[in-house]
Amino acid sequence: MSEDKVVKKLKENFYKRIDKHDELQFLDSSTLNHALCLEIAECTFAETAISYEDLCHQIPRKLGSRSTILNSLNYAVSEGYFIKESVDYDKRIKNYKLSSNFKIVMVDWINELKIVTSEIE
Repeated sequence: MSEDKVVKKLKENFYKRIDKHDELQFLDSSTLNHALCLEIAECTFAETAISYEDLCHQIPRKLGSRSTILNSLNYAVSEGYFIKESVDYDKRIKNYKLSSNFKIVMVDWINELKIVTSEIE
């Protein structure tokens, strides 16, 4: 498959997801949300913790201020996309991870990208 057909397929998949109210729509809804999902997914799959402070440090300020990051995190937690946990030794620290459903969605999304991009000639 040529690059234009791969791009067309990626575009079609993106447009299909945009009208749904689910994890992938959240992932695609903004550059900041995309970055949050990738950062949290990386740590979730590596079974390491990532806190609000870590996210603020990792994500470029151009994508969102600390308050905008917090608003997106709170929204994702309220929708059940992310899980927020307090740390035993310091209740001020909040770590985030993907919900079990979002983990499945992310694996499916990664596999979809692999399939489409592997078709480049």
